[in-house]
Amino acid sequence: MDVYEYFGLSRDVGSIYKYAPVFQHVIDGKKVIIKKTKEQIDRLAPLINWQKKLSENGINTIHPLRFNDKLIHSIDDENWVVYPFIEGDRYQSTQEQIYTAGELLGRVHSTSDSVFKHGFSWEDYDEEFYDEILDDIEKISLRYPREFNSEAGKKLFDNVKSLASNKFDCLKTRELPTSDCTWDFKASNLIYQPKTLYLIDTDNAGKVPRIFDLALALLLFHTTEDTAPNRIFTVDEWKLFLSGYKKHVELTDIEKRYWQNMLLFVYTDEVSWAINDIEDDESNRQKTFVKSLVTFNFSQYLIE
Repeated sequence: MDVYEYFGLSRDVGSIYKYAPVFQHVIDGKKVIIKKTKEQIDRLAPLINWQKKLSENGINTIHPLRFNDKLIHSIDDENWVVYPFIEGDRYQSTQEQIYTAGELLGRVHSTSDSVFKHGFSWEDYDEEFYDEILDDIEKISLRYPREFNSEAGKKLFDNVKSLASNKFDCLKTRELPTSDCTWDFKASNLIYQPKTLYLIDTDNAGKVPRIFDLALALLLFHTTEDTAPNRIFTVDEWKLFLSGYKKHVELTDIEKRYWQNMLLFVYTDEVSWAINDIEDDESNRQKTFVKSLVTFNFSQYLIE
C-alpha cells in the first residue's frame, strides 16, 4: 500500500511543495496537509512533545491529526503525518512581518532546551565535508565568475577557506548556548493571520546552537518563497528582524564574539551546496536569490 492508497488520494494529485512530498487533501470535510516526516521513528515523539510545548507557551504551531486512530503513519518504510491546513497570508516582506518573524524565532529559542536529544553535532562533519567545501567553492567560481571575483565575493570565500582550513576549530571548542530549534526557520514556513503568526512545517527540528539557527534564518529566510524578495535581508531588514528576536533572547558575549565565524560555517553547511545544486527549471526569482548569496557581505550583518 502506498501513500495514495492509504490516505485515499487521487493518483493525479501532485505535491504542493517542489522540494518534498506534501499533499493537500480533504478528510472529514476539513482541509489537511499530508507530508513525509522524520525518518527516525524515535525522533517523532519528541517532535510532537515540542510542538505541544510551543503551544503551551503561546506559540501558534501545527500538531498532527489522528487518522486511522494514529498520529504517525509508516508507509513503505517512510513516516507520514497529517496536519491541519492553516489559512492565512503569505510573507510580503513588510516591516511588521519581518519584525514579528524575528520575534517568533526569539520566542521559539526561549521556550526550551530539553525536549530533543538529537540535533547539531560536530561529529557529523568529517574530512569529506571539508574537502567538499573547497570543491563547492571551485564550482561557484566557475558558475558565477563575475560575482565570485567581486570585492564582496573575494572577501567571503577567502574567509570561508581560511576557517575551513582549520576545520572551524575556533567554534568547536566553544560552549555555545543551544535551544530546541526549528532548524528551518524561513518565510515559506510562516502563515500570517490578523494579530497572530503561525509556524508550520516544524519537522526538521532538533537541538541546535541558537546562533546557528539565527544565522540560518539570516541566510535562507527568503529562499523558496515566491512572495519574498529575490535577495537576503538588507542590513536594515536584518536589524529589524534582530530587534524582534532580542525581545525574547539575550545573546551572550560568546555568541556575539563568534557570530561571524558561525555565520560563515552555516554558509558552508547550508548555502554553498545549494548555490551549486540550483536546477534549470527553478523560478527566475529563486535563481536570482541564489546568485545574490555569492556576494553576501557577511561583515555587515551583526548581532550586537
